[in-house]
Formats: sequence, structure tokens, C-alpha cells
Amino acid sequence: MGTTLENITLPENPSKSTATTGKDHLLSINTGTIAAPEWQLVGGQRNAALNEKADSIDASHKTSGGWKSTLPGMKSWSIDYSGLGMLGNIGVAAMHQAFRESQQVNTKFEYPDGSYQTGWASVTSYALDTPHDGVATLKTSLEGVGPISEIKVPATASASPTTGTFSKAAAADLPITISPTTTTVRSVSNGGDILILGTDYTYSGGTLTILKNYLANQSDGSVALLIDTPANDLTITITVGV
Repeated sequence: MGTTLENITLPENPSKSTATTGKDHLLSINTGTIAAPEWQLVGGQRNAALNEKADSIDASHKTSGGWKSTLPGMKSWSIDYSGLGMLGNIGVAAMHQAFRESQQVNTKFEYPDGSYQTGWASVTSYALDTPHDGVATLKTSLEGVGPISEIKVPATASASPTTGTFSKAAAADLPITISPTTTTVRSVSNGGDILILGTDYTYSGGTLTILKNYLANQSDGSVALLIDTPANDLTITITVGV
């Protein structure tokens, strides 16, 4: 069958080697426990450069033919973070608290496909730049304590319940359980509208709560919310009525 304006299809590139955009690499800080982490996305991110390196050891000798010989020594890793100076962001506040109290932070560096690496780090610098003619920006340095993990693949997420009802006459927040509880919720959207964390919903320890003030402003009928997690998307359908 020939191609028409109504049945245009495009072939997929058979090569699975694709470049990624830097904006989809994300840094999070754990404010929970190791057994039940609560990953807080550091707000206002512009860059989070992950560096892994090894000390250079000179192994040259007289019979190396006049060429230097180098061996890798002690390995280390670090993250150089830069972003906007965000007020009220838990991830930013956690880094500042760790710096002031000389505490280590449990970090997660997430890739666009949802895979990630974790490790402990010390916050060795925290610099807030506040120019009179520009936006406030933040730069921090996180230096690894021990190894950063191998790249891990996230578990498939599920939600319960996947449907709910909301009455404007008896308005109440709507909690949804996300499993496993270590799942990162990247965003919650309603069609083309992105819900605002802390204003429209909250997420902590596997409990996603759609706040009543957001639902009260929705038109009566069915509201389909798309929850973006690293491994898969989830859909929650809420029936809004009087």
C-alpha cells in the first residue's frame, strides 16, 4: 500500500547507539535511610558533572625504550554540581546541611534510561552566587567516600490504587502507593500540564499524594495523571465530582 497523508510511517533506526542530552542526567540526595531511601531531586540543576579518575603512577624504567610507562593508582570520583539557587528545595537544603555539619551524603546519579549509580560523598564546597543583574546560582563539590557503584537498572514500578474518586464537597488529599518504595518519581502530568511538587503533589517513601487543592480546581469528570518513573510510566485515573 502506498503512503498517503493519512498513513505516514517512518522506519526506526536499527542502531541502538544513541547520544543522550545532558538535561536528562539527574542528581538526587537521600534523606531517608539505606533500607528505605527517599531520593530528593536537587532542584534547579544545570550541570552535575560526574568525574571518575585514578592517580597516575610512573612505572618507567631504564629498559622501557625511552618511553614513560604509567599505571593507575588509587581511584576516586566526584560530582561538580551547578544550578539555580532554589529556595525551599529539599535536595539543595540537604547538601547545605551536610556541608555545614560535615556529614556525608548518599547520592544518586541517574541516566536518561533510568539506570543509576549511587555512592557516599562529602560536600567540600558550597558557593551561592547572587549577582545584582542575574539569577542566583549555586555551585557545590561532592567528593566520593569510597567507591561509586556500578550502573544499576531500576525495578519496574507499580501503583495502587490506579483509580480513585474525589468529591469537592468533602475534599481530601488522595494518597497512592508506589512500589517499590525506592522508586523515583520524575514528574506527574495531566495532559500537557506538569504538576508542581509541593504545591500540587508530594512524594516521600513510596507514597505519592495528590493534594486536594489541585484536584478541587479540576473540572468534573475523569482526570488522567501520568507518573513518570525511571523504568516505566504509570497512569492514575481520578474521577472528580461535586
